[in-house]
Amino acid sequence: MVPQLGPARSTKVSEKLVLLPETAPDEAAIEEKADYEEDNEDMPTRDDEEALRKTGGRKGKSYAERLPKARRAEKLARVTAYCTAQAYKLRNTASFLKDRHAAKTKLYDDCLYVVYHLPLIPGNEGYRVRSSPVLKSATGKAIFDEAIERSEMRDYGEGYFEENGAETYGVRDDGGSPQQQEREPSKDSGQDGDPVPDEALQRTSSLTHHAFAFAEMFVFSYGVAVFWNFSERQEKDILADLTFSESDTGFPLLVRPQAEEDFETEEFHFEYSPETPRPRVFNDMITLRSGDHMIKLAMSHAIAQSTKLCFFEQRMENQMVEAQHIPKRLALTGKLGLKREEVLKILGSLFKSRVDVNLSSNVLDVPSFFWESEPTLHPLYYAVREYLEIKPRIQVLNERCRVFLDLAEILSDSIADNKMSRLTWIIIVLIVLSICVTCSEVFLRFGMLSSHGSKAKDLLAACLTIPQHSRLIG
Repeated sequence: MVPQLGPARSTKVSEKLVLLPETAPDEAAIEEKADYEEDNEDMPTRDDEEALRKTGGRKGKSYAERLPKARRAEKLARVTAYCTAQAYKLRNTASFLKDRHAAKTKLYDDCLYVVYHLPLIPGNEGYRVRSSPVLKSATGKAIFDEAIERSEMRDYGEGYFEENGAETYGVRDDGGSPQQQEREPSKDSGQDGDPVPDEALQRTSSLTHHAFAFAEMFVFSYGVAVFWNFSERQEKDILADLTFSESDTGFPLLVRPQAEEDFETEEFHFEYSPETPRPRVFNDMITLRSGDHMIKLAMSHAIAQSTKLCFFEQRMENQMVEAQHIPKRLALTGKLGLKREEVLKILGSLFKSRVDVNLSSNVLDVPSFFWESEPTLHPLYYAVREYLEIKPRIQVLNERCRVFLDLAEILSDSIADNKMSRLTWIIIVLIVLSICVTCSEVFLRFGMLSSHGSKAKDLLAACLTIPQHSRLIG
């Protein structure tokens, strides 16, 4: 693999802030963005600053957002996407994960939602991992099922990041929204009206304790898997089980799997913060107010599309490296140095890349899930898609395809010209040969006629001499 010259998207290094939509933009949102621009980058927040931020008393970057990416791995949960194959067979994959990994699965159009209860335990029958036994509520129903039902019954049209979103996975928050807390100071507030952070910290701790007891995976039909709250080792184990396993019918779960060194990845980190004014994505750090799996599903759609685009970008990068010497050689020597078959292969691979980007699955278009099933989640999906710069990256990719298609067309025309020149010379040679043959035939005929003429003269002379001899004899 040829390494990319730079990151696939600028937000990996530009520290771009995107506020995930819940209501129309207001002055508070504008003020919060200003706080991010003016915030001090030199050091993490102090404990009291963090407590004030969680209770709505301070805006700006959180401690996690201030951390360098290199230090987040040991302190924060991971969100990682892997492009490992051309496609996943979702129904077979769901059956496998349910039977072999004891995981809860549910299919949403072209996305398979999978939930594991942590900690993961060693698998059976040669498989690497499996989910811990499922916890059940007081009603005897699995917590997985109750959480999914609550998420699917919610109306995401108005304020889908409300405080009651923290009830996911059995977490209930009765403290009211941050706006209510700001309007109604706590009885335990100090003389200056500053809220005491103990209650907020307790709610955050409760949410973290319950939500982080689960790990979630979103498997997409176009060959991408997005992991939430897994360790890197666990992610690799699950991917290995999926890659080397088969369905009950004996067919593999993956279509055209890639080698591990060819995997494309997108890496983020996330945290839950019920007291944050608005959920957001900043510098690949995701801050959510709840563990709602529908919110993660919408975000995972955009992350998966970005990862698939990384695959196309890397493949285009390889093709650029392979073809970059052709224009230089053509300019210096005037010769291609390529056969017609080689040029046609380059043309075919470039055209295939362009078709894959524009027509394959949901890599370009908005998934039908957001039109037919959950249209109210479309603004959230679009915000994450905008953060990941999917649309401009597709445009750049298409421009690269167009440039190389022009190059391939020039090469094809040049090869066609060479072929026509060769045919022209062949025709000229054939004409010359034809002329030579004709001339030879003329000379031969003339020679034959000349020889026949001399013989006729001798015969005529002989005929004339015979009467003379006869008269002399007589």
